[in-house]
Amino acid sequence: MITQKATILCVYEILKTYTDENHILPAEKIREKLKLIYDVDMERRAVYRNIEALRSMGIEIEGYRENREGYYLAEREFELPEIRLLCDAVAGSDMIKEETGKTMIKKLIGTQSIFQGRMLQKTVFVKSGKKTWNKQLFYNIDALNVAINQGCKVKAKLMEFSFDHGLKERTDSPAVFSPYGTIWAEGNYYILAKREEAEGLEHFRIDLIKDIEPLERGVDMIFGSFNPGEYARRYILEHGEHREVYTISCREELWQKLEEAFGADAEVMKKEGTEISVKISAVPSAVRSWVLEHLDECDILSPKKFREEIQTVVQKAWQKYWR
Repeated sequence: MITQKATILCVYEILKTYTDENHILPAEKIREKLKLIYDVDMERRAVYRNIEALRSMGIEIEGYRENREGYYLAEREFELPEIRLLCDAVAGSDMIKEETGKTMIKKLIGTQSIFQGRMLQKTVFVKSGKKTWNKQLFYNIDALNVAINQGCKVKAKLMEFSFDHGLKERTDSPAVFSPYGTIWAEGNYYILAKREEAEGLEHFRIDLIKDIEPLERGVDMIFGSFNPGEYARRYILEHGEHREVYTISCREELWQKLEEAFGADAEVMKKEGTEISVKISAVPSAVRSWVLEHLDECDILSPKKFREEIQTVVQKAWQKYWR
């Protein structure tokens, strides 16, 4: 039996579930749903009082004065486009198992009205299926965050991919390390840490860790400050390489692909007819990969040593495939 004090929550749940700007409920319909769903008999005046009480708590509810039709929840913690984006992110993450993802998406959709939820459910989510699922992922994230907050070291098994698409333990496992922070980069979760007796910081993919065991030993102190975001850019996104400046020429149609690959790090320096000269500031491996992918569509202008490096790669490929 729902107590009198709890009925205000029933009114809120009805507004959250059954109303939005396109679906408005008059007081009488709210009373009907209270009876049907919660077996609560509520007078019309009590409906008005509860709605005013919800408004006094900062909940934005539109009513008769605004639309002359009835009531609807005008503001939610997440707007519909935000929920769509979050659902896409959950569904598209290879780190989240399909069944777990469905449960998370259902919770996200539950923040909207049932009518908006139906719109979201029509979206088709497709996973790439590239990554091997580690069922300990969510436990790992929680255990590492607890260790970080408590300032203690952990012992864990470090894993790598096996030929049968599973996971096997690395030769340098298990490891004892001090965890300092979690990082999300390139679709993966990493733990920023320092192994016991080691000098520098390292990062480990959290989905490639198993059997985390908190230890009763405090983390090693780090002298000087470090920026996790800067660390991720330098050592995860750029693989510890130093940026260099490159100049290439290509047809202007290729600019779209350059923009997608390098963004603001690519700049058109000159345009002659349908040809453009582009300056790129990036790490060598990123430019090398892009140039080799579009080898017949671009020409390297500088630096000379990079052009010679690509020539060597092409020569070796020719010797391997056409000798």
